[in-house]
Amino acid sequence: MSEQKALQFLDKNNLECAICLERLTEPKTLECLHSYCLHCLQSLIKTSGKIKCPKCCKMYDDLNQFDLKDLTTNEMLSYQVKYVENIESEKPMKCSSCDNQPKYYCSECKMYLCGQCIKHHKMIPVLKDHSLYTLDEEGDLSNKCKFHRDMLEFYCKTCSKSGCKKCEHVLSCYQNEHNVIPFKIAVDEFNQHVTKVMKSAEEIKEKLEVTRDTITKERSDFESRIQICRTEIDLQEENLIKKIQEKSREMTTNLDKIDKQNKEVVDDRVKNIDSKLTKVNEMLPLINTMMNKPEERATVICHEVNINAFREEVVESKYDESINIIAPSFIPSKNLDKVLDLEGIGKMTNHERVFEVAEDKLPITVTMGQSVEVKVVSVKSVTSHLFTTLINESGKQAATEVERVGNGEYKIKGSCHLKGDWKMIITAKGDQIKGSPVNIKAEAVGLVNTIDDIQHLKIHDKNKKVNDVILDKEGNLIVSSLSKDVLKFNQEYSCIGRIEIPENVQVSCMHQMSDGHIVYIDALNKTVVMCDDQFKQIHTFCKGTLKNPSGLTVNNETRTMYVADSECHCVFKFNVDNGELLGQIGSYGSNVGYMNGSKSVTLTKEGNLIVTDCGNSRLQMFDANDRFMRIICNVSYPYCVAIDCEENILVLGDYGMLGYSNITLFNKDGGFIKEDKDSYKSSINPSGIAIISNQPRRVAVANSSSNDVRIYNY
Repeated sequence: MSEQKALQFLDKNNLECAICLERLTEPKTLECLHSYCLHCLQSLIKTSGKIKCPKCCKMYDDLNQFDLKDLTTNEMLSYQVKYVENIESEKPMKCSSCDNQPKYYCSECKMYLCGQCIKHHKMIPVLKDHSLYTLDEEGDLSNKCKFHRDMLEFYCKTCSKSGCKKCEHVLSCYQNEHNVIPFKIAVDEFNQHVTKVMKSAEEIKEKLEVTRDTITKERSDFESRIQICRTEIDLQEENLIKKIQEKSREMTTNLDKIDKQNKEVVDDRVKNIDSKLTKVNEMLPLINTMMNKPEERATVICHEVNINAFREEVVESKYDESINIIAPSFIPSKNLDKVLDLEGIGKMTNHERVFEVAEDKLPITVTMGQSVEVKVVSVKSVTSHLFTTLINESGKQAATEVERVGNGEYKIKGSCHLKGDWKMIITAKGDQIKGSPVNIKAEAVGLVNTIDDIQHLKIHDKNKKVNDVILDKEGNLIVSSLSKDVLKFNQEYSCIGRIEIPENVQVSCMHQMSDGHIVYIDALNKTVVMCDDQFKQIHTFCKGTLKNPSGLTVNNETRTMYVADSECHCVFKFNVDNGELLGQIGSYGSNVGYMNGSKSVTLTKEGNLIVTDCGNSRLQMFDANDRFMRIICNVSYPYCVAIDCEENILVLGDYGMLGYSNITLFNKDGGFIKEDKDSYKSSINPSGIAIISNQPRRVAVANSSSNDVRIYNY
């Protein structure tokens, strides 16, 4: 029989030395044919002077230290030990044929096999006689005796040792009246102590991490503030240089004016002198030629008259003093030097940060004209005031309002009236508070995106048009289209899922409940269905009551479900948990409280019901007790209605023959805010609306005419 074949019948316990209870190393065989480690035999003869076989108790008095090396080496055991160590050291994490943990090794196939695969291995005739080696299972050895491999049962508190029933030191501990307790109790007590130590360490770790994070954040804020100060110093330097340059240019301009004025005066005077000098120079030669000619007396007298006239103007009238040219002088400002020496271009201060911007929802994105609200908290009692500036990249500013809420909290409100990036700069005692400036992005109102591949994403009923859209608890868009396919889109408007619903159901209007459930109108069966987020049915309501249900909403506090029925011209009330009919609101008519084609419903924060009364072109409000409150507004054929977190009412009206629809915005009292027809002209046939974002204000509109979903900022 080959050594490899012998492995098939190998008991791994036979590879252990009976003296050290470990795997054999350099196994030497005694005359009794029992094998032990060489170093174990050497230790045994060294301590007792002779060898007694631990297994058969045969005595070997004639053996000494030098004779041990001459004992026969058990080559078979050496080979088996080496072979087993190699196999187990190369043991993979997975079976060679599957993902299970291997338990066997086939020395001929060179494969590691699990318990399941080994059955198939043995079923194949040519493989069934292969030698198999059983691998060591990686179990928990922490509760086993390292000497006897038995379960630990005792623990001596005096010696701090554990042992099994075979351990001699346990008996000795009992004899010496040591504190010996069951091992399980010792483990429980020890684990409690370890847990306490770990808890203390975790508390210290958490405290250190929080402190480190705080210091890191403060350091980051400090570095940010340093950078801001550097920028402010550079700006101050630029501003001062700019102002000095402006003053220099102003003085240079004034000097140029003085120079120009004096030049004009001097030039005029010189020109006048040159003119007179020319005349005098012309007369001198003429007068000189008349010397010795008395007959020219009359001519000389004429010249004399002219010369006397010049004389009166030039000589006798102090002609040379009338010029009076005064040269300007520059006197440098001494105050500027003093100010720069005393104050410089500014001063550094170390104001204690007592205010800070709350970190929730930063940075902020809004639509143009939407109210911006920034929360500020004070970390200690203060008497200073907050000052704010809301400014965009072009230097345009918008008004802000600071409101003290109480308990050290403040609200700063403003509105960005232009598209682009804005900053809200908040200061106290002339210094910016922590978290300032707050970055705000204002987006334009109108169409943002279009989900237009709905037909291609569906598998069933591709020609069925989209008819509703809602926002689920995870922030995804759920789109229905009277088909078996309900589509799911993320906030980037990419399709992330398709849910298949039963064939005998048509989802026409949906509502997301606060507990994660969804209720929808089954247009085919004229019922309302409650389902989970995968549209698995939980309950069915309203069978036999509804004629043409078109809209629904749920009051999560009172568990009341409101269903608008355009054919019954009313709103039915049901208990959403058991489907019990609680009553109805309204009936057919045009007077207040009556309806003509109730299409859509929604609820205010107070629990008041808003109904679109399409045939009467108005929105009506009813209180929680079904009493008519008021007509909110008049809108041409209001098809869909929704209310946002600011309690603004969005109404999507259909202008039919005019070829467009528009979203009109009202406040909660029905006050008109704005209407944007141009942005929504292509949305001809709206069938559903959902608020999908509060900052920026954003709405999704299901457009059945072009079978898409339009995303708008409003």
